[in-house]
Amino acid sequence: MNDTYLSIDSDSARGKIHTWWKGLSENRGDCAELRRCHDLAEVFFCPAFHRLYQSLLADGKVRREALALIAVTLAHVKEDISGVSFAQQMGETKSGQTSSISEARFRKLIRCESYPELFLPVTRIIRMLNGAVNIDDMVKKLYFWNEKSRKDMTFEYFEKVLQSEGNQGGKKNE
Repeated sequence: MNDTYLSIDSDSARGKIHTWWKGLSENRGDCAELRRCHDLAEVFFCPAFHRLYQSLLADGKVRREALALIAVTLAHVKEDISGVSFAQQMGETKSGQTSSISEARFRKLIRCESYPELFLPVTRIIRMLNGAVNIDDMVKKLYFWNEKSRKDMTFEYFEKVLQSEGNQGGKKNE
């Protein structure tokens, strides 16, 4: 076994994660099993999670809880998009009115401090984004969930929110 830690944003790891995610669409049973999980402990009992885990072990030591969170979130992803970060997607306006993800829901996500706490907010947000997310950015942010990733996401979210408000003439002070 490798004594170094997994670099989740390496080409090798990203390739394995994308291949695994695409495999979920071919094996609907694995995808459904992951989607039915109610917490991270249940993810550990899914063979699909263990296939992803084993494939990444050659690249280094893997954070099991982080990878379980990533596995269950990827089971909710229908489309991989690029050009915008996961947090920016949440701040984009929907129907030209409000952000895709409300500020209150975003704050609830950012206040999560552990992988088990993230389970429900992240899966709900992915559903609210209709399953279309930037996989590489989401995986990186969730795998390294810490103060830095939360700050980065906060700046990205509000940058997009304010940009959208600017396109609508800004909020009026009355």
